[in-house]
Amino acid sequence: MGTDAEIRDVRYQRYEGERRSRMAGVASLARWGALRSLGARRGWKAKAVPITLTLLAIAPAVIVLGVRALFAEQSGIDLTDALPFSDYQAIIGVTILLFAAVTTPELLCPDRRDGTLQLYFSTAVSRREYLAGRVAAAVLPLLLVTLVPLLVLFVGIVVFEEFPLGWFQDNWTELPRILAAGVILAVYYGLVGLAVSSLTGRRAFAIGGYLLLLVAPTVVFGLIGEAISQSGDDADWTQLGQLSVLPINFAASLWPDSEVPNSTGAWALMYLLVVGIAGLTLLRRYGRNAET
Repeated sequence: MGTDAEIRDVRYQRYEGERRSRMAGVASLARWGALRSLGARRGWKAKAVPITLTLLAIAPAVIVLGVRALFAEQSGIDLTDALPFSDYQAIIGVTILLFAAVTTPELLCPDRRDGTLQLYFSTAVSRREYLAGRVAAAVLPLLLVTLVPLLVLFVGIVVFEEFPLGWFQDNWTELPRILAAGVILAVYYGLVGLAVSSLTGRRAFAIGGYLLLLVAPTVVFGLIGEAISQSGDDADWTQLGQLSVLPINFAASLWPDSEVPNSTGAWALMYLLVVGIAGLTLLRRYGRNAET
C-alpha cells in the first residue's frame, strides 16, 4: 500500500499569541512549581502527603473549635486561652518541618537531575527569574501549614464569640501578628529547603540533608543548654542555635504575652543570619556564572 503524504508550507511564522511581561513568566514558574510540589500531575501518593500534613496542621484549631461548638455552655472554654496564637506553631512544628522537607526538594532536584535547567535558561527566563519563581513556589504552599491554621482559629473564635464584632474590635491587632508569623516560618523553611536542594539532584538526599541541617544543631544546642542550666547559669542563648525551631520562637516573640526567652531583636538577628546564608547559597548556585 503506497503513501501519498506530502509536507507543505514549512516556514517560520511570527508569534501572534498574547505577549506577557517577564513577571508573568516568574508567576507561571511559581504557580506550576507550587502545584507540582503539592502533587499536581503526579500519583496519588505525591498528593496524599501534603494533604495529610495540611489537615494535621489545621487539626488542633478544628478540635478546639469543635469542642466549643458542641459543648459551648458546659465547657466554658475561652478559645484564646485554650489554644493561644503564640503557641500554635510550636504545637504543629514537626508537621511544618515535614511539609517543607517533602515539598521544597521537588522544586529544584528534578530540574538538576533531568538536565532541564539549560532548557529554562535558553528561553527568555533568566537565572534570577527562575530562582524567584522557585522561591515563590516554595513559600506559597508552606503558608497552608504556617498561616492558614492560625487564620482558621482566628475566624473560628470570632464566629463562636457571644459578641463577635466587639471581640474583633478589641483583638484585631492579632491579625498582623498572625500574618507576620505565617510569612516568617514559610520564608525560613522554604529558603533553607531550597538551599539544601540546590546542592543535589537526588530528592532523598535533599530531604535527609534538610532534616539533618535543622535537627542536628537543635539537639546539640539543647544538650548544651541542659548542661549549662544544671550548673545554674543562664542558658537562654543556646535556644538561638536550635535551627529547627528558630523561626517558631521568633514568631512567638511577636506576641506580648509570649514566654519565649531572649528578645525579639535577638531572634530576628539569628533568623536573618540563617535566611541570608540560605539566600546567598541559592544565588551562588544559580548566579550568572554558576554551573548548572
